[in-house]
Amino acid sequence: MSDRGVEEPRLPPAPGTTAAVPPGAIPLPRFPLPRISHGDIPLVMPYVYVVALGLAIYSLNSNLLVGTGAIDARFSLIVPLALVAFGQTLVMFTRGIDLSVGGLISMVSALLAAHLNEGGGLLVLELLAVVAVAVLIGALNGGLIAYTRLQPFIVTLATWSIWGGVAFAILPVEGGAPSAGLISAVLGNLFGVPKSVWAVALLFLLWHWLRPTRFITDLIAIGSDEERARLLGVHVVRRKLQAYAFSAVLAALASIWVTAQTEAGAPNGGDQFILSSVAAVVLGGTSIFGGKGSAASSIVGAIAFLMIPDLVFALNLTSFWSIFFQGFILIAAVTFNSIIQQRAGGQA
Repeated sequence: MSDRGVEEPRLPPAPGTTAAVPPGAIPLPRFPLPRISHGDIPLVMPYVYVVALGLAIYSLNSNLLVGTGAIDARFSLIVPLALVAFGQTLVMFTRGIDLSVGGLISMVSALLAAHLNEGGGLLVLELLAVVAVAVLIGALNGGLIAYTRLQPFIVTLATWSIWGGVAFAILPVEGGAPSAGLISAVLGNLFGVPKSVWAVALLFLLWHWLRPTRFITDLIAIGSDEERARLLGVHVVRRKLQAYAFSAVLAALASIWVTAQTEAGAPNGGDQFILSSVAAVVLGGTSIFGGKGSAASSIVGAIAFLMIPDLVFALNLTSFWSIFFQGFILIAAVTFNSIIQQRAGGQA
């Protein structure tokens, strides 16, 4: 025993802490933060883009975000792009791309405005027929790509042209009259919340349900290494058929939404969704080389992509700058994602 007397015993470190706690002090638990690997950073970035753009727009013109009808108007634009981006993500998992969504959306829009515009039970049958046709179109894309080993870009470019031509044959000019039942089913509120908000929420739930399934695991495996996936028992042909069919169905649903929202058909209305859906997926962090990504991040990427024109408007700039900034941010996102993935690969 020392001449200073008996020392008080030290308390052991409290659970969740790394250092001893002085006598009489209340231990504060430390909660470890979730670790994000380098490879996951691109999937987080679209949320950063949305927050940054939202703050900028709100500071310049808050009515664009929270004004009367702003939420419904914004989400009504988000829904079709989010649908197409969701399907594009599944295709990109396999190192593919689906340009045919442009022609498919145009063709469905023309059909709904010119011919499939009945009401009641017939409308339900017509919509089911549209979905069935979309499944066949998507399966055709997937079959040609899987069996012939042709590049997805070439195959879907050709089918985009085909279905786009069919759209002009059905409806030469913008117009027509979609079913009133279809319009009322899409527009308006449900339980006091815009149906567009419900639609986006359902897409997030759909991804939450799909993410842990064998379907998504197989698609990612195909994109990572197709031959290895085949050796591991993945039915590559079937999965590609399913991925492109899924993409086509979501594109058809996007066309139904747009046609009801605009209350008219457009024989070239789907063309705008080709590049914008790819941009949303890239902004969402999905790799264009396959094997990595998230449909939820693609949906958020779509939200960010559509916020850029609002920022340009808030800055009182011409529409040219909207196109410029969308292209600039897309290039910056692709470059950033590529650098991050290369570093992640080097550390693996």
